[in-house]
Amino acid sequence: MSLEQIAYIAQIAGVVVVAATLIFLTIQVRQGTVLLRSESRQTQLANDQTGVYKFVEFPELGRILSQVETPSFEEKTKVIFWMIGQMRAREYEWLQYKSGAMDKESWETYRGVIYFVLGTERGRALWALTSGYFNAGFTAMVEEMIRDVPPIEYWDDLQAIK
Repeated sequence: MSLEQIAYIAQIAGVVVVAATLIFLTIQVRQGTVLLRSESRQTQLANDQTGVYKFVEFPELGRILSQVETPSFEEKTKVIFWMIGQMRAREYEWLQYKSGAMDKESWETYRGVIYFVLGTERGRALWALTSGYFNAGFTAMVEEMIRDVPPIEYWDDLQAIK
C-alpha cells in the first residue's frame, strides 16, 4: 500500500468522523430543544397554578373585578397586582413564542387567559393603567386581541349558579 493510498483512507476516515460528529451534534441540539420546551411548559404551568391558587386564597378578586360598586383602594391594589402577575406570565409566554421556544398552538392556548384577566371593564381600566410597564410588542398584541371583544359574562354566570 502506497503513501498516497494511506492518505486517501485517512481522508475518508476523517470525513466519516466529521459526519458522525455532525449527526451526534444534531441529536444533541434536538434533545436540547425538547428539554427547553419542556422546561418552558413547566414554568407556564407553575405560573398558571399560582394564579389559580391566588383566587382560592383571595376569592374576593372576582367580586372586585366585577362588582358595580367602586372597590376600595386596598381592593384595587390587591386586584391590580394579581393582574400584573397574570399578565407578566402571559408576557413571558409571548416572548417564548416569539423566540421560537413555544409553538403557536401552545401560545394560543395560554393567551386565552388574557380574555379572562381583562374580561371586565374594570380589568381593562386597570390594564390601561399598567400596560406601559410591559413589553411594547406584547402590549400592542393584547390591545389588538381585546379591541372589539365585549366583556365576559363569567362572573355574573358564576353568581347565578345555584
